[in-house]
Amino acid sequence: MEFITSLPQLQALYGTPGQAAQMKVMHHLVPTYRQFVERSRFCVLTTVGPGGTDGTPRGDAGPVVTVLDDRTLALPDWRGNDRIDSLTNIVVDGRVSLIFFIPGSTNAMRVNGTARLGAVDV
Repeated sequence: MEFITSLPQLQALYGTPGQAAQMKVMHHLVPTYRQFVERSRFCVLTTVGPGGTDGTPRGDAGPVVTVLDDRTLALPDWRGNDRIDSLTNIVVDGRVSLIFFIPGSTNAMRVNGTARLGAVDV
């Protein structure tokens, strides 16, 4: 097997993305994307930290996130194994991705951004 080691090699294999693929990139939630996020009950949160990357499933019976505005999502934390890998990574390096899924849909939607942790009194 020959490994791809440069961007020109990679680009030669794939070429230029089509117009539809380029048009779907937005810097805020448009109504269609907002509806997808609000209907999603499951997502994967990916974070970056000193130990590398971490991907963790997040889900709920209702919407997995709350849309606060067209540039801000609120994702509650559910207690799990208490390793807090994702939360630790967010404190150190706020870069995150969320990929949303809807059962039965052949689509998924990714949101890239910066996360901050907040404490809420219960």
